Amino acid sequence: MSDAGLIAVRWALYVDLGLLFGLPLFALYAPGGVRMAARHLLMPALIAAVALAGVILSALGFAVQASAMTGLPITRPDVSILGDLLNETALGLALKTRVAALLILLLCALFYGRAPRAAAAASTLVGACALATLAWSGHAAAGEGGIGWLQLAADLVHLLAAGAWIGAIAAFLLLAVRWVDADDMDHVSLTEAALRGFAMVGTLVVGLLILTGAVNGAILVGPGNVLSLGKTTYGLLLIVKLTLFAAMLGLAALNRYRVTPALGLAIAQGDARRAMAILRKSLLAEGGLAIVILGLVAWLGTLSPPMSA
Repeated sequence: MSDAGLIAVRWALYVDLGLLFGLPLFALYAPGGVRMAARHLLMPALIAAVALAGVILSALGFAVQASAMTGLPITRPDVSILGDLLNETALGLALKTRVAALLILLLCALFYGRAPRAAAAASTLVGACALATLAWSGHAAAGEGGIGWLQLAADLVHLLAAGAWIGAIAAFLLLAVRWVDADDMDHVSLTEAALRGFAMVGTLVVGLLILTGAVNGAILVGPGNVLSLGKTTYGLLLIVKLTLFAAMLGLAALNRYRVTPALGLAIAQGDARRAMAILRKSLLAEGGLAIVILGLVAWLGTLSPPMSA
């Protein structure tokens, strides 16, 4: 399979596993909690569908990476080499851990009706484990010594923070895409309360992303290579990624300081159609940027950073 195929699988896994951590986490801190999520987000069905997709993507991703490492076509793998990769490498251990976590998530989906909060808490923890395994398929797995452990820790926190943000965007989109009737103020009030409740979580997420991104940048790029970033494919992609991330911050600020107050005013006036329409557009733009950024991250993971040159 081509490099484009490998990047596509990596991108899909970032999205899939980010949702598996971020969505149940959202259900734990959002107003109305897991019962709201079960009613408005169809959480059990979502978790089951995304977990099943994760199993398929993980198997495909392992096959693609094995093909790239061995030079053999994905349709004609060497079974003995696959066995060695699966049982004797960090990549294989990460795959087995991830698949086990995804199967547990499928089981968790069955318990949202009986013990919703416990199921959401378990889904969040297991989803975090599944998402964390992606750190062993990128540059963080190549580090050595104290710097290597620092890079791995920064990458793990970066992944979890990104997953929390992706899950929140997806949850807000699911709340906002529903058509709002003039009398459907309960749904609008729920969305407005969820937006306000995300303010503190969102601030923490952004802070962690910036901090861990700076650590990773210092390790992978190095201060001496900053001015020459535009001369390499890796550097150009990183510049685009940072630019899009800044745009996402701008949209998040717009949601917090303009759209959320507009929703509150619309609730007071008894008509929220226009405010909800603005919210949908802003969330779609933010979600689109997040998808593109994850694609860039998947691409960057296949390239050599400046400090490894």
